[in-house]
Amino acid sequence: MTPSLARLVDPHASAAPNRPALVHEGRVITYVDLARGRDALAGRMAEARLGGERVALMLPNGPTTVLAYLACFASGAVAAPLNARYAPPEVERALQHLRPRWLIVQDTRLPLLAQVDPAALAGVRVLVAGHADGHEPLAPLLEGDAAGALPAPAPGHPAVIFSTSGSTGSPKGVVHSHGSALAMLTSTSQALGDVGAGDVVQVCEPQVHVSGFIGTLTTLLAGGTVPLHDGFDLTRYVDGLLTHRPTLVCTHIDLLAQLVRAPGANADWFASLRGIYTGGDTVPGALQKDFLGLTGKPIAVGYGMTEAIWLTVEREPRLDRDGCIGTPVGGAQLRADPGTGELLVRGPMLMRGYWQDDELTRGTVVDGWLRTGDLGAVDADGTWWFHGRLKDVIVRRTSKITPGEVESAIDEHPAVAMAAVVSALDAEEGEVPVAFVVPRRGELLSADDLVEFLLHRIAAYKVPARIHFLDALPLTASGKIAHRELREPAT
Repeated sequence: MTPSLARLVDPHASAAPNRPALVHEGRVITYVDLARGRDALAGRMAEARLGGERVALMLPNGPTTVLAYLACFASGAVAAPLNARYAPPEVERALQHLRPRWLIVQDTRLPLLAQVDPAALAGVRVLVAGHADGHEPLAPLLEGDAAGALPAPAPGHPAVIFSTSGSTGSPKGVVHSHGSALAMLTSTSQALGDVGAGDVVQVCEPQVHVSGFIGTLTTLLAGGTVPLHDGFDLTRYVDGLLTHRPTLVCTHIDLLAQLVRAPGANADWFASLRGIYTGGDTVPGALQKDFLGLTGKPIAVGYGMTEAIWLTVEREPRLDRDGCIGTPVGGAQLRADPGTGELLVRGPMLMRGYWQDDELTRGTVVDGWLRTGDLGAVDADGTWWFHGRLKDVIVRRTSKITPGEVESAIDEHPAVAMAAVVSALDAEEGEVPVAFVVPRRGELLSADDLVEFLLHRIAAYKVPARIHFLDALPLTASGKIAHRELREPAT
């Protein structure tokens, strides 16, 4: 059977109906369970004529979120997941922008919804998962017979609208079609070493974000099993590693750092894994060395973004320098703009465009190439290296500094766990680099020591003007360092 987003679980529901698809809070959901629940909900969506209409999701990780996605794909509705970290004003703006016909919300988030201006919910059918508390319950729509076979949406039909993490500005609605969403899943499978029916992939990343979306649905497309967690808790995650013995994980760098540096961490935690992957950011050399030392296994890294993922992968540890993002996968193509060094990408996993923003789409996708805003270059072996953000370039007097280059140099210090470099205004020099550094546990590190170390590795003008030590760095929903949240303490 040809893979289809609309019928994603059907081959496995037919061939192995009782195979576990999801494991959540001690409950096992089989492939036939998913198919039946999807068909029932998709039928109700079709009856409501939701084809092409938005269905907003305010849901935690769990079977309901998966069923909502699958039902939207089968009925032609457009899934519109809302960031789980949104405050009421952000939810309100998202609803006004998306204008959904339906909103499926978890009961625990009803207090948040109660703070939203009722005008933003005008004409929206609100369905509650869990205790409805006076609202319309979702549960009856997940039961009963399907409305009959539904026509599969065309590959160009919109499937999902993701809100970006906002790490580079105001959040935008990224629209993926049935074709590009399916290409994201097949590309992810290739990047992870071809996910199969025997794979168990533990997921804690938000399913309303592209990271949790691809982690879950790539596994279901292959017929594997997904132990699901709603967010990261160290004890619970380690228990999942030991109980479910996953074969693959694809998660944030910060999470991997917490695991490998946790008290009592040992190789048995990771013994079942055939692959450990991250895609939120490049892997610092110090973390890679720690991980290899404990587990004997490398952290593989890939490159991508909400607009196009996965694009590249590097499975071998690169300890010579930071920034390796590997070689293309899934039919992705990369090139660097000869004038600016900006990475341009294209491929079947490229988004359809930005929701209701043709101007932004035209400025971002030029002649079929997505302007990523990232800097990068390819070496003689065909391996791509990430050099930082184009807009983050710091001009100190007249000299240009790429924060990523400075971060890589800081990461080489054996006492450094993580680092971020941002720009700060300076009356004499225009802009200067400022570093925020997380020392490794138990290590003592001073600013003077680090400056001395850097002077042997990068030009003096690139050395940060000031260094601040933190216990942790802020992260975006996709696990990247939230550079925009880093501010110097008031003096």
